[in-house]
Amino acid sequence: MCAPKDTFYWTDGQATGTDGFAWGPPLHGGPPQPDGAVNSWGAQDCAQQYLFANGAFLPAWPGFVHGQIDDQWCLDTGGPRNKIQNYFQSIFTDYRVFRQKDFLLTLNDLSAQIPFEDIHEDYEFDEFANNLKAMPKAPYLILYDSSNIDVVLNHVCNLQFIPNTLQRLVAVAFDEKSEMILRKNYPEIPNVLINLKPIVDSMDPKKQNRGYLVYTLALVVHAKICASLAARGIDFWSMHQDTLWTQNFDMMNVEDRYPDANMLFDTIGNENPSYDRMRDWVCGATFFVRGNPTTFQFFRQLESYMLSYQSPDSSIMTYLCGHHHYKCEFLPQWMVSSFNYFEGPRENVPVLIQLDGGKKPGESKMDVLKRGHFVFRNQNGTCNERSFHKLRDYVKYGFPDAIRKDGSLKENWSSKTIYFFKNLFNIDPWNRKFYLTIHQSLI
Repeated sequence: MCAPKDTFYWTDGQATGTDGFAWGPPLHGGPPQPDGAVNSWGAQDCAQQYLFANGAFLPAWPGFVHGQIDDQWCLDTGGPRNKIQNYFQSIFTDYRVFRQKDFLLTLNDLSAQIPFEDIHEDYEFDEFANNLKAMPKAPYLILYDSSNIDVVLNHVCNLQFIPNTLQRLVAVAFDEKSEMILRKNYPEIPNVLINLKPIVDSMDPKKQNRGYLVYTLALVVHAKICASLAARGIDFWSMHQDTLWTQNFDMMNVEDRYPDANMLFDTIGNENPSYDRMRDWVCGATFFVRGNPTTFQFFRQLESYMLSYQSPDSSIMTYLCGHHHYKCEFLPQWMVSSFNYFEGPRENVPVLIQLDGGKKPGESKMDVLKRGHFVFRNQNGTCNERSFHKLRDYVKYGFPDAIRKDGSLKENWSSKTIYFFKNLFNIDPWNRKFYLTIHQSLI
């Protein structure tokens, strides 16, 4: 039981206490007024999510929220603690769902400010798309803003030493400053602006999960761009500027190796056996799209899912690819990999490696590239050919602290058995539904 002073109630997350909760003296029979910091779904709904501070009344509405102090369930009214604990557990809803609701409401509001039609029917984007359609081979599309323009310029220097590659690079900028920098340095690269800066700046700097909201908004806009290009019948590769090109990917003509596929995706993982449980989980850094009505529908569905669930594009693409009519194929990891490569045995150096990990506290993506000796651009703006020719050696021996021992990746019999029966009875083959929940712990 709790002493009278140990009253607790739903709060705005700014008072002392667990995130979203606080405790203190009685509040004369009512909760504090919400100010929108956490419980921003409205005062009417919020009024059903608290304990009366004087402990005289226990509402039994669905979704009732509890407080927790010192890992014990407490209530002023007294009585056996186990009985109270069982009652609370029976009606408990993890308060993360309310943060998710706030996140999705905000994301939908941000996305509505740049609808698909505004991108698809924009004159400058239409001119940009016509340039892509006229290219003899599928273009390599990257998205960027001022936060990573240095990585983009470094990436261009990486491609400059690979024949027939740089002329396939096209770019979409998310703010005016970065667009002008790239246009000034490389005017020959097709470049268009979809300005997200006013939308991002309109958000409260103290908004909860603000950074993750900006990241997810970029993914939603990316899906709209892909849908627009697919609707125009344009084949293209979507790539990242933090991807290392160790060999000539252009010469491989990868898209011609899969003539019946609508989309080709990279996957997470490496040669370690633990990743067998994550078969065909999309990484999303490098993928090919054959522009047609099917892929248009795919990316419109992708956008819709991101606005309805708190899932990244990669996990939703994995889930959608479970439908065989989309005709997804998955690229081998010796060809396209991610930072997972550095965690594995490194028997082969992939052709493309996206550095989606490896950051230490306080580091930028450019700091990670410098630490791995993956810098191809000199301070005077010229490109360093020697760095490119030594790239494969740098990759093979880079980030030695990232190597994981096989023992840390072993599964227990319980997880193996569950995985076997899920696939046997088609409950969640290849854990695709589980992958949808992969980002839920981030907010």
